[in-house]
Amino acid sequence: TLDPSWFEMGQAIDQAVKLVRPLADKKGLPIRVDVDPVVGLVFHDRRRVEQVLINLVNNAVKFTEQGEVAVRCEVQQGETIVRVRDTGIGIKPEDMGLLFETFRQIETGLTRRYEGTGLGLSISRRLVELMGGRIWAESEGPGRGSVFAFTLPRKEREDEGEGPDHRGQ
Repeated sequence: TLDPSWFEMGQAIDQAVKLVRPLADKKGLPIRVDVDPVVGLVFHDRRRVEQVLINLVNNAVKFTEQGEVAVRCEVQQGETIVRVRDTGIGIKPEDMGLLFETFRQIETGLTRRYEGTGLGLSISRRLVELMGGRIWAESEGPGRGSVFAFTLPRKEREDEGEGPDHRGQ
């Protein structure tokens, strides 16, 4: 079940990046974060949003040996959209449809070089869809990096007298 509340999306992204940064530092990979100030507060389950963010950023770091990982968050067409871009191993076109399946790990030709259960992306998809959003991947192919993105619907603040902006004012 979801436990939605108002929170700063930028803070959730910073928290997720902070947890994954030690792995990136070990590989000498910078993680860039760019949150459009327009994003501000969102009304969703923060713990679930952070779970999805941690998974996507962790995967980006795991599958990238050199270059960088970049997280961008903005508002487009009434939705909050988060993109996690990496300069990693990329994805073959024929593997794109398998990415979000349960227990599925695509064959990279580097058998079991990358540890994991094959559950992260399927759980992320379930959580994003539960919150009313979509999740997808883009890649121009092997060696070309990838982008994992998800959207979350935006909710307008109905009662301006409540929420984090009005602490005892």
